[in-house]
Amino acid sequence: MRQLIILFIVLVLFPQPAEALWKTNLEMHVIDVGQADSIYIETSNGKHVLIDSGDEHDGHKVVSYLQKRGIHQIDYLIATHPHHDHIGSMEDIFKAFEIETVYMPDVKYHTTYYKKLMKSISKSGVERKEAKAGVKVKLARNISMEFIAPGKQHYKSLNDYSAVVRLEHGKKRFLLMADAGITSENELLKRIDQEKVDVLKVAHHGANTGTGHALLKKTDPDYAIISVGRKNKYGYPSKDVLKRLKAHDIRVFRTDKLGTIITKSDGKSVRFFTEFPQS
Repeated sequence: MRQLIILFIVLVLFPQPAEALWKTNLEMHVIDVGQADSIYIETSNGKHVLIDSGDEHDGHKVVSYLQKRGIHQIDYLIATHPHHDHIGSMEDIFKAFEIETVYMPDVKYHTTYYKKLMKSISKSGVERKEAKAGVKVKLARNISMEFIAPGKQHYKSLNDYSAVVRLEHGKKRFLLMADAGITSENELLKRIDQEKVDVLKVAHHGANTGTGHALLKKTDPDYAIISVGRKNKYGYPSKDVLKRLKAHDIRVFRTDKLGTIITKSDGKSVRFFTEFPQS
């Protein structure tokens, strides 16, 4: 009885942080937006991250997907780079949700979609921060998000400005490559240590502009996710990229085959679920 009283006093006088009382889990949803990108990340301590919004036709799909999950606020909105298949529906995201912080690389692009994004940021008054190598964000006690690219101010290709995200959850690592090309990839190889990646989000819908043997060897992923449209005109994912993934014994999940792909992590293991496309 005395021990119970002492324990009660300790808990009342010295309460533990909420996270210490329950395990913080993580979910990553690679939303099926066809030949485009949109990734939603949710932590069980209530943090919400949206990386890209799909193209200009995907706003309703992304908004509906998030609203069905009861989401009203996005803590971190990341625009990886200004191509329309990544930021095309950002205006819809701003209209539907309260946005806390926006991360994007420091590069301008004179298109309607980029201008709409900048107008939405200005109108909402949200904080805009630069997405660049070395910027870190703490999502939970055991969950961190770090931008590991872009590493320079100027590139020839807009894709190489891509904000590449490394997500760490306990012992598990996720590497989200956006549309990063071989130039950015080679810089990345010099900057990161030999470290195991559990889940790789393949760059540029599986185009043969990246995902080289050197990256796969250094990061040694167990799983790869490709966000790609069904019967797309580009022939993505590239046969060469698929061959490289197979050569490194990496299990591949594709949105054109499986629909939305959901990864659930407890920091020690990852599990995959799919939401099949509607017929």
